[in-house]
Amino acid sequence: MSKFTDRLDEINEGAPARMGFGPARAAKVPGLALIVQVSGDHKAGAATAAEVSPDGIILSGLSGVAQVKDLKDALSGVIWGVRTDALSTADAKAYEEDGSGVVAFHLKGTAMGAVSSEESATVLCIEPDTGIEVLRDINALPIDAVLFPMSGASSSWTLDDLATVARISGRLNKYLLAEITEPPSADDLKVLRTAGIDALVLDVSAGKEVLESLKKSLMDMPKAGSEKSGRANAILPGVVYSSQREDAAPEPDEDDDDDE
Repeated sequence: MSKFTDRLDEINEGAPARMGFGPARAAKVPGLALIVQVSGDHKAGAATAAEVSPDGIILSGLSGVAQVKDLKDALSGVIWGVRTDALSTADAKAYEEDGSGVVAFHLKGTAMGAVSSEESATVLCIEPDTGIEVLRDINALPIDAVLFPMSGASSSWTLDDLATVARISGRLNKYLLAEITEPPSADDLKVLRTAGIDALVLDVSAGKEVLESLKKSLMDMPKAGSEKSGRANAILPGVVYSSQREDAAPEPDEDDDDDE
């Protein structure tokens, strides 16, 4: 397992209680993971992102594998990865050797060997309007998470935005990373978690103050408890609902007919 998926597991399930004497207290974890994307001015952006202490940093818009070497010092001690349109097996291996723990890519142009590592988390980038049949095919792929943009959503989310999330989460047994342009409100964060979102991706260009404010909101979220449905139960809810209705309708008793 990768450190990135381990962190998502920790946030999803709650951190284990600390060992030692005294009362057992679980380490505080956020309600959702915060992933900071650095898409430009990478050296300064990586330094700013690391100061926020997010759950992960994703570098996008790199000119190539060689550029990562100039950023390794700024990313020391942080889970980080690379986002690219297409990914070859050689590039995936080179990123991992430089310390990357996450690779994000698109379906077309990515080699099968690029998703073979057990140490690096694999994230597939999709569009929010991806068809239902394609989503079901994606669910069978050897990837850990999917990332999709919610650029139309702002600090005031609508039911239309929520329906988009529900359509994706209902057909994928993967971690869901939503790319946003503005932090949601505290109430919206709870609804998004219930709908199946596991992490929010916000670009460092939003500003350090905005990122720190969002991190605080995520840390202040109440414990998930039973509000977050399991991934296995999220698959094909319509089929589950249909079978429940069928079970609820008992067949006529033959003895009743005989008594008439």
